[in-house]
Amino acid sequence: MRRAPLVLLPLFAGSLTACSDYEFSTEHWPTRADDSGLGDPEEDGGDGGGSTGGGGGDDGGDPHEDPPEELIDDCRDGNVATLPSGGMVVLSWDPTTDVGTLATAVSGWYHVYDYTIAESGSSQTNETARFRITNAGNPEGTPRYANCGEDWWVMDADNDGELPEGTRIYIGTFWLEPGQNDLTMEHLCPTLRAGECTELHETGDAGSTCDTSNPNSVHFDGEGICIVPAR
Repeated sequence: MRRAPLVLLPLFAGSLTACSDYEFSTEHWPTRADDSGLGDPEEDGGDGGGSTGGGGGDDGGDPHEDPPEELIDDCRDGNVATLPSGGMVVLSWDPTTDVGTLATAVSGWYHVYDYTIAESGSSQTNETARFRITNAGNPEGTPRYANCGEDWWVMDADNDGELPEGTRIYIGTFWLEPGQNDLTMEHLCPTLRAGECTELHETGDAGSTCDTSNPNSVHFDGEGICIVPAR
């Protein structure tokens, strides 16, 4: 299976409602509006990920219908976060999970980007992973949007060639809190081998599938983290 190449667009205020290449669920929308109109996951029945559904705002509606653009070329409309715990790496077999900390000075729902996490081109076509960011407000760490199960899986973006230098890729929309937020990265292959999210498996190269010894390494270096308010 070969997915269409992603389109790189600059990030402008108000442009974060463009359609994603994937189907997505909105089951993690917050249940109560705060000043931003997006809600606090701890209040009014929220469980940290808003899993009861529903939109923010007193009228029961949420202004967002789609995830933001998957690729951006700068962070002029966002804020910079840091990864004091250092870089993270997961492989298709071992280790398949890595943990770190994301430090921010903000609170609320944010679209999170970082420099592209796939780097091996067509030699490793399943460099795909998901992230969760946990804190007191969202103990489950699940993202606001999902493209399989409860998670937003960041698909391997360089299978058809290297992306332009400085490109940042969307890793999910998360509730963030000031200070240290716990970050978990998990490789897609164990989920695929368990029979879940199989539609995300890139099978065009028999030497790169999750059933082989190909490492399909995913790297989160945290050198270009950009967080954009989910207005």
